Amino acid sequence: MIRKNIGVWGESHKGYKRKSNEDRFLIKEMPGIIILAVADGVGGNPHGGQAAAIVIDSFREYEFIGENLKKELSMALALAERRIHHEVNKNPNLHGMGATATAVVLNNSNAFWIHVGDSRIYLLRDKKLKQITTDHTFIQDFLNEGSLTPEQAKNHPLKNMLEQCVGCDEMQPDCGEIRIKNDDRLLLCSDGLTTHLSDLQIECMLNTKSTQEAGEELIRTALKSGGEDNVTVIVKDLSYY
Repeated sequence: MIRKNIGVWGESHKGYKRKSNEDRFLIKEMPGIIILAVADGVGGNPHGGQAAAIVIDSFREYEFIGENLKKELSMALALAERRIHHEVNKNPNLHGMGATATAVVLNNSNAFWIHVGDSRIYLLRDKKLKQITTDHTFIQDFLNEGSLTPEQAKNHPLKNMLEQCVGCDEMQPDCGEIRIKNDDRLLLCSDGLTTHLSDLQIECMLNTKSTQEAGEELIRTALKSGGEDNVTVIVKDLSYY
């Protein structure tokens, strides 16, 4: 659990159905820069927690200097990919090891982000919630074309099948930039949260609580709704930027 004086709060919970927690997260403050990241070990694959730890360690250890943060994020993610492949090459028993990666670097009035998998970034602005990232899942195309509704997708047997991850054969991360406004709020989370909570529920909790209170309520509600997966949440207020 993380509580800091930079308007951010984060926590990860194992949930009630998993034997271990394969989620990892990062909150790191550097001069002029704050790095936030969530990684979720790919379910059903060996050593997902190890892969998620490699992702987070790579973002923690990469030397961000702030000259080109979009490129630096890509380089940090590429470092994680190389490290995972290196571990697999050393030990073939690790074949299939992978993790999601969703990260944000905050600098002045900009938030640069990069994303692979089905962890998510949300932006709360003017009390309205917007999903910034798009899930790299098998059923996302059906959602895009309207042949599946979000409610149908929640119960689809292939809802957790990823098309991309860090460590998968092909990785084409999405990336982007958000021009920050005062009183914006960011949420980074693993799919253990969004499996159980609708965007409307998330919006309501983020609107009425402090970062810590919102984060605690989001996790508590996901657990009360079944807690089927590990759940990780980072809530960051952006009034400082």
